Amino acid sequence: MKINYGNSVPISTIDWHGRVSVVFFLRGCPFRCPYCQNYELLVESNMVDISVLEAAIRKSRPFVSSMVLSGGEPLMQKKACMHLARFAKDNGLLVGIHTCGYYPKMIAEMINEGLADKFFIDVKAPLDDPGMYGKAIGCCSTQSAGECTKVNPGEAVKNVSESILNVLHRHVELELRTTAIRDFIGNADDISKIAASIFNLTGNRNISYVIQQGIPEHAMLESMRDTRPYSRDEMLELAAAAHEFLDDVWVRTKEKGNEKV
Repeated sequence: MKINYGNSVPISTIDWHGRVSVVFFLRGCPFRCPYCQNYELLVESNMVDISVLEAAIRKSRPFVSSMVLSGGEPLMQKKACMHLARFAKDNGLLVGIHTCGYYPKMIAEMINEGLADKFFIDVKAPLDDPGMYGKAIGCCSTQSAGECTKVNPGEAVKNVSESILNVLHRHVELELRTTAIRDFIGNADDISKIAASIFNLTGNRNISYVIQQGIPEHAMLESMRDTRPYSRDEMLELAAAAHEFLDDVWVRTKEKGNEKV
């Protein structure tokens, strides 16, 4: 079996809080988020035999407790993800999936087959505002045609919402994440609306919600690369805005890593 492979981290302590993981970044994504730092994974192809990744899992196995599939969007490669998840499970590892949430049926299938222990789902904008979501994922009305997604923003909101509910209803561990980018999406009002939309969707104040400090220095959109990241103090203020609707709120910064607020 071939897989469109980006790169890997043999031993990571930052991709699954509280666990040490081997992490694989797979190529391809349906979105074109302007702030994406892994945009080189979106369009180029690097097909390798999946045995290469299996060998990497075996090599990391003595030092890690989990495997994380990231990207890009790993769930674009269904057969490869299922295969790697089974291989990781057979080798005694937990499996985590970093996903944009666009593939709810794939998420449900992995859960039903016992192939995933935790999903990390991006909530890029309020789940009740397709226009704002379209801006976040790079719809053609918001950026140049060569850099835009063809995904309908209404469909994106529907799929992400369904993905979140799929995980919650099956009692698999879940982390929701928003990347805060100054002057784009992520000010206190935006975060409040996102948190409110999560609560309105789920009726649950206890969902783990992480606000990530966006570092636009390597963003796909060149005009965004000089944007100053939010400071840690500003990130704590964003967390306070989320707390109106959610209780389990974290910030993730370059300065202090993961902090529950």
